[in-house]
Amino acid sequence: MIGTTVTHYRVLRKIGSGGIGEVYEAEDLLLGRHVALKFLLPERSRDPEAVDRFLREARAASALNHPNICTVHEIGEHGDRRFLVTELLVGKTLKHVLYAGPMPSNWVQDVALQIARGLAAAHATGITHRDIKPENIFVTENGLVKLLDFGLVKLTEQNPILASPLTSDGFVQTSPGALVGTLLYMSPEQLRCEPVGSTSDIFSFGIVIWEMLSGAHPFLRNSPVEIASAILNDALPSLPQSATQPQVPWNAILSKMLAKHPSARYATAQELLDDFGNFSSVATFSFGPSGNGAALARLDSSIAVLPLVNLSGSPDTDYFGDGLAEELISMLMGVDGLRVAARTSSFRFRGTEIDVRDVGRQLKVSSILEGSVRKSGNKLRITVSLVNVADGFCLWSAKYDREMSDIFAIQDEISHAIVAGLRITLRGSADASIVPRPTSNPDAYNLYLQGRFFWNKRTAQDLNKGIACFKQATDLDPQFAAALAGLADCYATQAIYGVESPAGVIPLAREAAQKALAISDRLAEAHASLGFIRAAYDWDWQAAEKEFQRAVEISPRYATAHHWYATNCLLPLRRFDQARAELQMACDLEPLSLVIRTTVGLQFLLERRHDEAIEILRKVVALDENFGMAHFFLGQVYVERQMFAEAVAELKMAETLAAYSSESVAALGVAYAGAGKKEETMRRLKELEERSRTRYVSPLLFTHLLLALGEKDQALRYLKQAREIRACDLIWLNVRPAFEGLRHEPAFVEICSEVGLAQ
Repeated sequence: MIGTTVTHYRVLRKIGSGGIGEVYEAEDLLLGRHVALKFLLPERSRDPEAVDRFLREARAASALNHPNICTVHEIGEHGDRRFLVTELLVGKTLKHVLYAGPMPSNWVQDVALQIARGLAAAHATGITHRDIKPENIFVTENGLVKLLDFGLVKLTEQNPILASPLTSDGFVQTSPGALVGTLLYMSPEQLRCEPVGSTSDIFSFGIVIWEMLSGAHPFLRNSPVEIASAILNDALPSLPQSATQPQVPWNAILSKMLAKHPSARYATAQELLDDFGNFSSVATFSFGPSGNGAALARLDSSIAVLPLVNLSGSPDTDYFGDGLAEELISMLMGVDGLRVAARTSSFRFRGTEIDVRDVGRQLKVSSILEGSVRKSGNKLRITVSLVNVADGFCLWSAKYDREMSDIFAIQDEISHAIVAGLRITLRGSADASIVPRPTSNPDAYNLYLQGRFFWNKRTAQDLNKGIACFKQATDLDPQFAAALAGLADCYATQAIYGVESPAGVIPLAREAAQKALAISDRLAEAHASLGFIRAAYDWDWQAAEKEFQRAVEISPRYATAHHWYATNCLLPLRRFDQARAELQMACDLEPLSLVIRTTVGLQFLLERRHDEAIEILRKVVALDENFGMAHFFLGQVYVERQMFAEAVAELKMAETLAAYSSESVAALGVAYAGAGKKEETMRRLKELEERSRTRYVSPLLFTHLLLALGEKDQALRYLKQAREIRACDLIWLNVRPAFEGLRHEPAFVEICSEVGLAQ
């Protein structure tokens, strides 16, 4: 949908999704405003009951013009899908606010007043919501409360919005005996499938107030049956003393709201408002820093920078938001006392409707920087917000309308504002940039951001795009050391992944890394790439370790340096304890990196600790079933365990996800040989032979297949070819289980010695 024009709305980004629909942010091309488009899912568009509920929500909410009810502008169709157009709300649902626990009583009072006003407006027009719960209550950044989702509304006979489908008694027709609503917030009459009215909303609303005050649910039990029984039968407990305040008699009010029989409750929300009118004035509930100074003081100076959402209307500019976020991460890493979540982990939340509390827990940070970027030619609009994880409140926000030439000043401004917001003292002058600017050329910098964006994708096609961008950047600024380091990373990654021959790309990677380091010796990326070259191509392990250690010394929080040090130096040398320590460090820095977690599983495989390898790799697959590398190594563990059916299944998945890479083709062929299907192994051997005529295929892949077929002499012949071309995967000779059959062959021992791998 993104980039599509729907009638006169241009879809910009996905906001979220639920059981029946998806919500997008869109630009109204006629009025120039941003709105939310709520689409029914395709399969739901063919469901008459879902369409009916969708229409009820549109007609009910559009009939209500009140500041505490989300405005519905119109309803339309796009192809075979129905959609609503509503006002675009910026903030979070009350459910997300409640993740932080009980709310201060004055905030509860303000929010409750606004909810009551919205409900009173609905009740006055004969509309009963029937699904009041924290998820359907939205709090905007400026503290305005909005009621959402009138899809389960009940309309009285006096309300003319719907001519149908009403029963004779004026209630929405549902399946016989069906429960309508959400169990935890149902009134007793809803649970009994009896007709409901405005007093049912009052009961649900009472539970919400109870949660806001206490942080708990008064009828939460261990099972749905027990919850229903508690709502129907259990007495309402008194609020904790800490949740009450003298000027608001919450216990008395909630006792009336949560009475078991409808006649004992407030008849409408207006009656409740009349009671609220006796309260003293209340403080404003706001996400802004003015009402949240205490939260600011509690921060422990840790942050995650999420990828900035691209509002430019073209996926081709995704690189800019990603690149800007990545540069902010690098800049903030240079601040004393500030712990910054690494890029891979932060970027795992791209394109999701985030809950900052959950993101903070997973990344182990106390604050989140999120925002958006709109780029049109040389014009930029960047909006950013710093959010406190503990309570979801916005600590600081800003909007920048600038020219592309101002990009470095914007980065400095944002970084200094974050540092000020987190109460951290910068090294040196308060007016200085947090890190030196990488180039003075904005066009070169723009190309650099594109190059990093493509390098991070790691596909063969994207690596070539990255190389092109970095080359153009260094043409514009030959002293742009970071772009040279990026070029080295791309060439080195092509060698690591077997995309190009070592002789074709390693010299280019070396040249780029050395040029970068001649300009600035403090580039951890360039030292890490050079460390890989020293190990995998030069077989100079001492020099490789020196480069990796230098990278870690310069940037202790650069997870890739720890990861590559473990993978390309320590594991091949069987220094398993040190490798484990480096991988643990990388995991701590990048807790959500699937590549690093998979490498932990690989180490267990290399140590022949198969059960632990399976456990780790299954967990990675559970996190993302489309992550091919985890399937690839899990299949190889199953081969070692002689679980060939499972191995074939995993490696077929890896083959598909890796677009039939040569490595995945060879691994599947080995699994088929173990399963007794040697004709399938032969077919993959021939496929690799055919590929090798037009592109690089590591000779060691033939060695694996031939050993699986029992052809030891031919396997040794390909092993010698690998030595002649200095194939990068030779560094695994002394640890990969696949080479067990050659371990005592004189030629194998000789090659290990040449590579510097003592047996």
